[in-house]
Amino acid sequence: MRIGVSIMTGEHQHVWSNGLVQNIYHFAKTLQNIPFVEAVYLLNCGNKEDHPAGLDAEGRAIPLVWPAEVTDSIDIAIELGGAVSMEWMRRIRRRGGKAILHLCGQPYVALVEPTVFKREGFFLNPERFDEVWVLAKDMIFAPMMETMYRCPIREVPYLWSPRFLEETFLRDDEGRPLFGYTPGSLRPGNVNPAIFEPNLSPIKMGLVPIMICEALERQRPDAIGRLIFHNTDRMMSHASFVHLMQNMDVYQKGKCELVARDYFAHAMGRGKNVVVSHQINCPQNYLYLDALHGGYPLIHNSPMFKELGYYYPDCEVAAGAEALARAIDQHDHGLVEYRRRARHAIDALSPTGRNNIDTYARLLTTLVSSGDRRRFA
Repeated sequence: MRIGVSIMTGEHQHVWSNGLVQNIYHFAKTLQNIPFVEAVYLLNCGNKEDHPAGLDAEGRAIPLVWPAEVTDSIDIAIELGGAVSMEWMRRIRRRGGKAILHLCGQPYVALVEPTVFKREGFFLNPERFDEVWVLAKDMIFAPMMETMYRCPIREVPYLWSPRFLEETFLRDDEGRPLFGYTPGSLRPGNVNPAIFEPNLSPIKMGLVPIMICEALERQRPDAIGRLIFHNTDRMMSHASFVHLMQNMDVYQKGKCELVARDYFAHAMGRGKNVVVSHQINCPQNYLYLDALHGGYPLIHNSPMFKELGYYYPDCEVAAGAEALARAIDQHDHGLVEYRRRARHAIDALSPTGRNNIDTYARLLTTLVSSGDRRRFA
């Protein structure tokens, strides 16, 4: 079996542009480990003849091809990081190939936000796929997607490994990585939270995390030393955001820094020691795994990671502040167990994990043995 997975290339595309780029390479690695998969190709749907910048040698070894180069070779085409042409997909399916849409982004917000906020968006021909694959976080939207795409919706494993994170570690003069929680660092005046939400959508926005830090500041004014609020440079000229920040104690006292995007490992390596996060119906997030891999206290509201980090429900700021206070007081004491549980959870997501390989293998064999679900018009 030969499989093509779509990817978008471009002048500014980087392996850290978003989690999707990393997911493509994790996914390709899993496919390569399935015994009956003969070859995995990345189908170039962009305008650059090279992999995204910042990619390791292992990723660059995966053939990056234009779809037209493998039209007669591909058995299964998986749209993950870019949309191939309608005509190319017709040719694949007319000779017996299968087409899968593998969605990683939240499907509801991807439809709603471009319309409501007049942003650029796209809508794929709903009858071009034999199946739609989604992560567990998005199975709540399965009825919507079944109606749209008129085909089965399958839940697929969530994949992650620290390979890309570890490539970005800062190092000291002796070459030692500047990454990982330092026991004893959460002392008064040295609690240094970081907020990494991209602030491009309501579902992953940093306003609840900043309010959690504000609530802690009012309760324990001697705790926070320096708070870094990433991805806020584009918001600093917005009157509502400026007014909100100017009315917060943590900002008025000069403890809050509003900055642009940065590598997670770089920010944490410069002295940040707590991650505060929030999401709405987007509970699987590589940010959580980055933090857990480093042993950092993770304050979050993801039900899927409820047994890891320091959980608070929904948008409950007071509960979030309590979770942050609990992390300050208890993290060192429970650090060994914290790291053990994180390691166990991360191992279960490995692209080379037997359960993940077997699950994708079963999905592929079921798909190819299902016969033609329909034909293009």
